[in-house]
This record gives sequence, structure tokens and C-alpha cells, in this order.
Amino acid sequence: MDTKAFTSQYKEAFGEAAPLPLVFYYSDSPAAGTEKVPGCFLKYIRLAQEGTSVSLSIDNITCGGGKFYAGFTEMPPHVPGFVSEKEKYKESPELTLDYLSLFGPAMTGRKYLNFVRVDQAETFDGMEGLLFIASPDIISGLCAWAFYDRNDHDTVSLIFGSGCSSIVANAVRENRHDGFRCYVGLTDPSARQWFGEDDLSFVIPACRFGTMSATMDKCCLKDTAGWTRIRNRINSVRRHIPSWAEEMNCAITVCDAEGVILYMNSKSRETYRKHGDLIGKNLMSCHSDRSKSIIRHLLETGGQNVYTIEKQGLRKMIYQSAWKEDGKVMGLCEISIVLPDEMPHYIRD
Repeated sequence: MDTKAFTSQYKEAFGEAAPLPLVFYYSDSPAAGTEKVPGCFLKYIRLAQEGTSVSLSIDNITCGGGKFYAGFTEMPPHVPGFVSEKEKYKESPELTLDYLSLFGPAMTGRKYLNFVRVDQAETFDGMEGLLFIASPDIISGLCAWAFYDRNDHDTVSLIFGSGCSSIVANAVRENRHDGFRCYVGLTDPSARQWFGEDDLSFVIPACRFGTMSATMDKCCLKDTAGWTRIRNRINSVRRHIPSWAEEMNCAITVCDAEGVILYMNSKSRETYRKHGDLIGKNLMSCHSDRSKSIIRHLLETGGQNVYTIEKQGLRKMIYQSAWKEDGKVMGLCEISIVLPDEMPHYIRD
């Protein structure tokens, strides 16, 4: 499978809201010019996710552990003591050394370690792995995909290690043994500061990707009720809604570009309680022809519609506006505010 076909298939399985994975690989020439990285090089992963390719080397990685786990240098002498006595991740330096004898990185003879977003990568040839920075919902889909054709208890593994170890070293080591494991990572507290609070990593080594790429459209990610519910949640506007909106003293209702209701805060749910659970229902079915025409116009133009009403003795202001992502209209947001009988009006020049 080429990178364009995979990107299309991945978006179909996980939806447009799911961040695209990164292809990472070694080379003797850089994929991009990357400035010196102060501290942990994982902070630059965000750049690659946003579309700016990253090329790391022994010259621009400043962290000794990062150089080691990226496969550029032998282990610095201070690492066992640092992991045990400074970071307190292992009981003793000896325990750290024992771990590294089993799960240490493989050295590379190449000059650069590159991270390129999959839609910008020309090929999967020569890659070490595919890196996903993802929420638990997306991780669940990736795990289900990995489990589809194997019963091994360690098909998906989570083992101790630094953030860079859980991403790079695990994949490289697995490839050298022509293995089958995928790896969940970013459980290292030192690395988590560079990622969102709901982010974990999932890595598919190149040696495993060959078989998995043929099963994405055969496993549960393809048209099953269970995954469809999770996919809808991944792509729900609710992921963009701040928690404080839930209990605001106004009704907030959000729909997608087809009119399907994606989100209702507590006030909105209370207001429309007699109609039952409306999440997932199309609002076109409960509006007049005139209202439908206005809704379609707002979706087509990305405009807004503001008016006041009086209903059951309450005066309300209704504010309807298109919501967008990267300039594209994704749906509508309606905010309904109860107006007091007397409301001051100020003119301020």
C-alpha cells in the first residue's frame, strides 16, 4: 500500500478529526532542516504532526538519553544512575542496566532520524515505523486492528522506557528481530509534558505494518456498530467544547454540516427534554420549511442569524452561526439566551 492510499483508508476508518500518523525512518540526508533541539527532542513531534518534517541527528539532539535511544550513540555513563537516583523510575542503577540489556536500543549507522506526516511521505519503503499520537478512543481502534489477526498475548505491548525509547527504540528493535508487536507508549512522566493530557503513542513497526495494512478494511474498523459509535465520538464537535460550556446558563446546541446534532449542553438538553435524546438526530426533521431554508443558507454561506422570540412568557435571544475548521463550514452552533424583563442598554463611544 502506498502512502496516499493508506492516508485515504485511515481517514475513512477513523474520520477527518483523527490526527494523521508520522512515518519515521533513518537516512543519510535530512528530510528537513531542523534547528538544535534544547532538551527532549519529543517536543518537536508536534511540528511534524502539523506538517513540518523533522530531521534529528547527533548534532541537533542535545539530550544524551535522546541520542542514545535514537540509536546515534552508546549509552552515556550517567544514564543508569540518572534513571534510578534522579528520576526515580527504577529502584537501582543495576535494575536499569538489567532492563537495558533486554530492551536497549539498536545503534544506527545512518546520520538522520526523520519524522514525516504520512500524507507528506513519498513512500513507506525504508521506514522503521508508523507513529500515532492519539486519544484513548483512537488507541482502542488501533489495538483492535492489531489484535485482528494474532492471538499472542504481547501483540500490543507496553513496556517501561523513556518517551523516545517507547517510540523509536522499540520499533527499531522489533524490526531487527522481524517481530510482530505494536507498542503503546508515552507513559513516561518526563515526556508527557510535551503532549496533550489525553495523548498516548501507538507505534506499528515496519515489520508488522506489511500484514496490518491488508487488514484495516477487514477488521472492526469497517462498518461495525461498535466502532461506528466510537468513530462518531472521535469526530464529534464535543472534543472542541470546553468543559465550562456544559453548565453555562444558556442553551448551546451544535450540529454538523448535514444537520445532525452533535452536542447539547445541560441547558439545551433540559430545554428539549420532552423530545427525548436528540444527539445523533437530524434537526431538519423538527423545523418548518422556512427554518430549513434558513439553515441551508447558513450552511452554504457560513453566515449568522440573530433574532429574539417570546415563548411561554420568556423572552429569548437566538444566535445561530456557522462553525468552521480551517475555513470550511462544518455545521451550525445555536446559542439561546433568556433575556430579563428589563435589561440595561449602554452606549459607549
